[in-house]
Amino acid sequence: MKVNVRLMGWLREFLRSDIEKFDDKDLELADGLTVGGLADELGFRAETEFMAMRNGTHVKPEVLDTTVLADGDVVIYVPPLKGG
Repeated sequence: MKVNVRLMGWLREFLRSDIEKFDDKDLELADGLTVGGLADELGFRAETEFMAMRNGTHVKPEVLDTTVLADGDVVIYVPPLKGG
């Protein structure tokens, strides 16, 4: 399946070292992958907190691993705000 993934802010800095940094990219993914599973595969889930949206709807942290992606979905990952 093809899913559009958008990384906001500095999340791209936490991608696995074998993934080329990107802000907006269409990815071919295995069927059955979840929003949380994709964050794991990209490598930033264990590194930093984030908020996820699927097709414009917030995905609450407690359902990241049960929200299954579908062909054509748009997933946006947003890092926590920094500053003061």
